[in-house]
Amino acid sequence: MSDTAHYRFQSDQARRLARQVTDAAVREKLLEMAEEYGRYADLIEARSTEPVAVEAMAH
Repeated sequence: MSDTAHYRFQSDQARRLARQVTDAAVREKLLEMAEEYGRYADLIEARSTEPVAVEAMAH
C-alpha cells in the first residue's frame, strides 16, 4: 500500500468511527484526524507529481 493510499484509508477509518461515536468531543477529534490524514495524503501526492510538472516545463 502506498503512503498516499495508507493516509486516505486512515482518513476514511476516522470518518467511519466518527459516525459511530456518541461523544461529541470524540467525534470532533476523529473528524480533525480525518482531515489531517487527508492533508498528508494530498501533500504526498502533490510532492510525487511535482518533479514531473517541473521537468515538463523545462522542455
